[in-house]
Amino acid sequence: MNKEEILAKSRQENKNRDYVEIDRMKKSTFFALMCSIGFICFWTLLSIIATWRVNFAVIATECFMIFSMHLYKAIKGKKAVDIFCAVSSAFTFLIFFAIAICELFGFKP
Repeated sequence: MNKEEILAKSRQENKNRDYVEIDRMKKSTFFALMCSIGFICFWTLLSIIATWRVNFAVIATECFMIFSMHLYKAIKGKKAVDIFCAVSSAFTFLIFFAIAICELFGFKP
């Protein structure tokens, strides 16, 4: 095989995807997730300082974003570790979501 045949086969296998762009999107997604987690920590700290209460709905929203990312990976990859991460992040989300619902409607758990 010459160089052109190898390149043609590689393009066919990769369906003309740009690996630099894929890598950049992965890094930007990770950066956005870390920034949002940092903001949630900052906002929770401010809430505690200002009102002595935690807004669990904000934390539940962050947990839901993490859960949805793991769920997508679990559906696409069907790997045991991805499924475990999806289940554990779903459990975490459901805990904070239940607390947020109780807080919203004034239920005392």
